[in-house]
Amino acid sequence: MAISKAEKAAYNDYVKEYKNEIDIVQKKIKDIEINKKKMPNIANYYNFEIVLELIKSILLYIDMSEASLEMLHIKNEGYLNNARKEIYNILRLMEEIVGNDIDRQLKENEEHLEKISNIDPPKILSIIQSIRKVNSLLIEKFGEGSKWKWSFVDVQGRIAVISKNFVNFSDIQKYRDPRSEFYQERQELLKLCKESLNTAAKEYKHRYEVSTKVPGDIIKSIELLSVLRKINILFGESNEANKLKNTIEALKARMESEEKKKEKKKKKEK
Repeated sequence: MAISKAEKAAYNDYVKEYKNEIDIVQKKIKDIEINKKKMPNIANYYNFEIVLELIKSILLYIDMSEASLEMLHIKNEGYLNNARKEIYNILRLMEEIVGNDIDRQLKENEEHLEKISNIDPPKILSIIQSIRKVNSLLIEKFGEGSKWKWSFVDVQGRIAVISKNFVNFSDIQKYRDPRSEFYQERQELLKLCKESLNTAAKEYKHRYEVSTKVPGDIIKSIELLSVLRKINILFGESNEANKLKNTIEALKARMESEEKKKEKKKKKEK
């Protein structure tokens, strides 16, 4: 159905305020980046500030896309793509703070977190929750048939690793008394980290099964589950650790079996 000039004008008028807000956010980000260059010793704190602004811009882009759907009955992929690009900027900035190492020793997180020691656990928890929320919202708005569907698996994998790298495992072990300051937030962040690793591992396995058949996806799933198993072992969760051990071994066996079948097929074709 054709869009009338009146409908288009009404939509443009409606989103004008959103566009102005995005301009304000982008200007603020540029100002923060200038300060970040001037004071590289506290660059990680500026990264946090930028990420918070990027989350705002993602929500604004999603709102504009939703308005297009409601007022013009058209999904505005352009706004959604702008939001998708901002997700990658967020991941890059968060990885600058804590790294993207998937298999480093859990204790090594402390070295990275020391650089942002003035940011308390509630703030870390809040920002990780917000990143997960906007990413889930974006996946929902793009829809099941989106061409970006499988690329979001990698995004979820990176979010899972970031979540893990922001956990101070030593502090969780040290402050086990529920009356300790930030006890609840530390426990919530640990829970979120474990959920993220498990979900991302399942997503990689699912992508392998229904799309890529690329061993790298199974390897990624194994890596994420192996980290989760380390966490289980650290906190004495033996049942969960044993279940994961069996799952990991089954994935390895499956991958080896399927690779052997591929090799046999190649030999026959020759």
